Amino acid sequence: MRGQIRKRGRSWAVIVYLGRDPETGAKRRRWFTHHTRQEAEAHLAQVLVHVQAGGGVPPSRLLTGAFLDRWLDDYASGAVTEKTLLNYRDQVRVHLKPAFAHIPLGRLSAQAIQGYFSQQLRARRLSSTSLRYQFAVLREALSHAVRWGVLVRNPCEFVDPPRPRAREMRVLDEEQTRLFLAEARRSSRYALLYTTAVLTGLRQGELLALAWGDVNVALGLVSVQRSLSRVGRTVTMKEPKTQRGRRTVALPPLLCEALRAARDDAPDDRLVFCQEDGKPLHGHNITQRDLRAVCKRAGVPRIRFHDLRHCHATHLLRQGVHPKVVQERLGHSTPAVTLGVYSHVLPGMQDEAARRVEAHLLGHIPDVPEARG
Repeated sequence: MRGQIRKRGRSWAVIVYLGRDPETGAKRRRWFTHHTRQEAEAHLAQVLVHVQAGGGVPPSRLLTGAFLDRWLDDYASGAVTEKTLLNYRDQVRVHLKPAFAHIPLGRLSAQAIQGYFSQQLRARRLSSTSLRYQFAVLREALSHAVRWGVLVRNPCEFVDPPRPRAREMRVLDEEQTRLFLAEARRSSRYALLYTTAVLTGLRQGELLALAWGDVNVALGLVSVQRSLSRVGRTVTMKEPKTQRGRRTVALPPLLCEALRAARDDAPDDRLVFCQEDGKPLHGHNITQRDLRAVCKRAGVPRIRFHDLRHCHATHLLRQGVHPKVVQERLGHSTPAVTLGVYSHVLPGMQDEAARRVEAHLLGHIPDVPEARG
């Protein structure tokens, strides 16, 4: 099979020769248009390699929107969780199809994708985190187009994704944490839930999935085995995504006593934190209706539920607890991940480390003689 590149006005065409039609004898060609000669050359090279390896020339009339729908139905619906599938469908319907649905899949270029994300960043209608998620969904979908032989290359591989922006992490200091927990004990039915979150660092989904059989107050341990996920009215209990997520976390004595008093002969399979009828709590409602009110009454900055986990980790690191221990309590894959998330704590830790090594080795600040010329 042969191919060539031809300039057409301001664009460049990749022409792939498919031989002659067995019935008419006419030459058969497939055309692909690109904005630059560099894109055209790279595309032609990949087409030739793909065909020589036994693949066919991708169809030129399949629209990107139609492919994204096919990818959701043929792959995502059976490969990801219900919540992730719902997120995928929302990204495709609200963002990706309006932007790319009309473009033939074979002509979807890196320049078109880059232009879309650059325009969105300039408009500032969505955060960089949202745009990065859109990009990840599109890249994943197009990677399957390459595997299925309907696309020669993944144009996302030639696109610079939106740069992440540091998400504001709100952490209560020691005094604010005490005020928050004191107010929760005084006025909130979720006081024990908040206290457990601050003292263990468990995620909200892990706490809401916790059963009394997972809590051993005699040994002061809680076993994280599952996480609660809610999609609309559907509630599911799912296993942790990684082996590190399945973990055992030590409990402080005061929390053990509070949990012991709260159990009240509940069976092992009953949820620790639940509605009066035993049904799971709705995490979103807790944050919107109660957590914010507690913060306001306590006179502390308004935080998300997940920030209680951040408070736990930050206070541990500031107290000099080894990052490996913090990593194990949080369920992170490595200590590097933990330190990456909580890098804001590192400057203070560095200062404290410098003072400790000085006190240990020298016992005092030595006199430094002045330099003489």
